[in-house]
Amino acid sequence: MSKMQYSYMTFERDDAFHRKPFVESIMKLIGEWGEDIFSDDEALSISIDSPWGTGKSAMLAMWVNYIAETPKYSRYKVVYYNAWQNNYFNDAFRPLLYELQNNDDGPQVEAFRKAGVEMAAALAEGGSDILRILASRAAGEGAGYFGGFRKINQTSETFAKALGKMVPADGKLIVFVDELDRCRPDFAIATLELIRHYMSIPNVVFIFTMDLSQVTQLVRLIYGFDTDAWGYLRRFFSISFRMPMPELTKYVENLLYKAINNSDALKEVKFAHIMSDMYRYFGLHIRDVEKITTNFIIFYSMNKIVSDSNKPHSLARLGTYLYFMILKYKYPEVYKGIFDKAGYHLEGDLVEGKYVLERRFSGQGEVKDLLRTMQGNRLWDEEAGPGYIASYLFPEIAPDAKSLGQHIFEAIELFAEVG
Repeated sequence: MSKMQYSYMTFERDDAFHRKPFVESIMKLIGEWGEDIFSDDEALSISIDSPWGTGKSAMLAMWVNYIAETPKYSRYKVVYYNAWQNNYFNDAFRPLLYELQNNDDGPQVEAFRKAGVEMAAALAEGGSDILRILASRAAGEGAGYFGGFRKINQTSETFAKALGKMVPADGKLIVFVDELDRCRPDFAIATLELIRHYMSIPNVVFIFTMDLSQVTQLVRLIYGFDTDAWGYLRRFFSISFRMPMPELTKYVENLLYKAINNSDALKEVKFAHIMSDMYRYFGLHIRDVEKITTNFIIFYSMNKIVSDSNKPHSLARLGTYLYFMILKYKYPEVYKGIFDKAGYHLEGDLVEGKYVLERRFSGQGEVKDLLRTMQGNRLWDEEAGPGYIASYLFPEIAPDAKSLGQHIFEAIELFAEVG
């Protein structure tokens, strides 16, 4: 059974990425399909492409609630199917069948369940024949082989008709298929191939949200690395959309300033811009951004950074703590290397093509100067450490620290290497 993440979310309350207009445009297309554009029997299947961690599942949750709460879509039936949650099945058909018939009753649903059970049995029987015959290569078993195919075709037609009768009168049946890109290659491709046979049913709409580049890799693992994976996938979708990406700085502002009551000083130094620059440079996904920003908010609140003794401009120093939070979360081995007292040189080291010592953080002189100071064993210089800490950091956060390395390590020790 598919459990929808973020099922409580609505566009009115939770649409931090302003994706409601995107969804409204697609719903307008669905409503006009078969009426003002194309014909009734023209299939409509949609792919929505976006990398992992960019909020696809959250958008789907808001989308499902939007349909349920909007009167003009009262004749629309929605099915949500999370393929990844069912990835442990060997059979791709049965979990999908379960979601299609779940939470509904009536004679049409009973007929659909019966057709689905017969289809599942035919697939199991036909699949068994195919595997057995391929293994034995016995010519005398051809009749059983084709008999299995005939039964699958017959039950498939019955199933398609029963699925068509599940569509509400004057309405649509919308089936959301989520997280296919996270599945086993065989399960993902089997799911696509199964659904393809039912994409031409009038008023049945399939919407897939996935990272298409990842799915192309799954295709190549099944069919070979020379396969035209993009061409293969184009067969399945009437239309492909790219999910709009959020404006990162506005998103960080929304997270940061809503969570911290006294945020005027942070706003004065445009700290959300400082954070966004770092996130962009390291190419963090939205999910990573959310987790690291939450960690920073906890860090900020626990240490009561804002006080009378802290001039607002000095709050830019917080960027140093954030920088090492990012390293600890995203590149834990690099983080450990810096703090193993082995004289780690930040200046020349690359992590996935990024310099560990970044030179472009919004002109944040204090952060860059401190990182340069931390080259080699100066990180653990206890004689000069207190002066460095007073100049570049907040001594009260780790008052017993005698060196830069000790101070930073103790300051963010609470936060684990993974979110």
